[in-house]
Amino acid sequence: MVARPAVIRDSTSIVANLFTSKHESLGFRLGTGGALMSRTLMLSELGLVLARTSPEATVADVSTAIVDENILGKPTTSSRIKTCRHLVELYGLDPSRALYRTLRALFELDPSALPGLALVCGYGRDPQLRASFALVKSLKHGEHLSRERVEDWLESSFPHRFSAALKQSLAQNLNAAWTASGHLEGRVRKVRTFPQPRPITVAFALFAAYLTGLRGQPLLQSDFGELVCPDPQLIPAQLSLASARGLLRYKHAGGIVELDFSPLLTPAELALADVTD
Repeated sequence: MVARPAVIRDSTSIVANLFTSKHESLGFRLGTGGALMSRTLMLSELGLVLARTSPEATVADVSTAIVDENILGKPTTSSRIKTCRHLVELYGLDPSRALYRTLRALFELDPSALPGLALVCGYGRDPQLRASFALVKSLKHGEHLSRERVEDWLESSFPHRFSAALKQSLAQNLNAAWTASGHLEGRVRKVRTFPQPRPITVAFALFAAYLTGLRGQPLLQSDFGELVCPDPQLIPAQLSLASARGLLRYKHAGGIVELDFSPLLTPAELALADVTD
C-alpha cells in the first residue's frame, strides 16, 4: 500500500488558481459552478461518447449524436439534452481544445484508463471537484469520509453558496466521483484509498499541469500529479514508461527535469501554455 506523502498542499495552490481566459482556450473551464452539482463523473456516458463518435467530432456533432441519435440510450429528449449539457460542462467535448483532444487520444490507447483521464479533465473544469481534493488528500488510508463531513466542508469552503438540499446532493456526487476515480471505496461507507499510478494517467495529469504553465520540478509536485499518483517518488518511473511509448519527451538528470509535450500541441496552443507569455 502506498503511504501518504508528508507534505500536503491545500486547495489554494498555484495550479488551482491559475485558470484564466487563455487557459479556457486550452480546455479548462472558468466559473463558480460545475456539472457535479447535478451529476457525477458520468464515466459510462463519456466512454460511450468517445467510443461512438469520431476524434474529429465537434461539440455540435456530439450533441447530435447524443440528442438526435440517442447513442447513450436515454429514455427522453429532455434527459438527452441535460446529459449532453453536463458532459460539455465537465469535459468540453471540443477537439479544438488541447485538454479534451488529448484525453480522447489517450483513451484510444488505453480505454481502461478512463477513470483517471476523466478525473484530470474534470479537475480542470469543475471548481467543486477541484477544491474538494484538499479534503480528500488530507485523509489517511482507510479513514471514513461521510457525506455530512463533505457537506460541512462545502459550507466552510463556499459559505452560504448552497442550499441544504444542494449541499447534500453535491456531497453525494463528489463522494461518487472520488470513488469512481479510486480515491475512495465503499458503496455506502466511503473510506480513503489510493489510485494505482499508470503511465497514461500520469502523462495526462502532467500534460494538464504543463498547460497551466508549470515547468521542471514543479510539474512533478503539482496537484495534478498527486491526483493520479499520491506518492511523487513514483512519478518519474511512470513518466519514463510514458516517454518510451512516445507520449512525451522526458529527461530527469542532475536534479533537472525536462518535460516536453509539444508534439501534442499546435503552435497556437504552445504559445498559450508558454510560461513567459
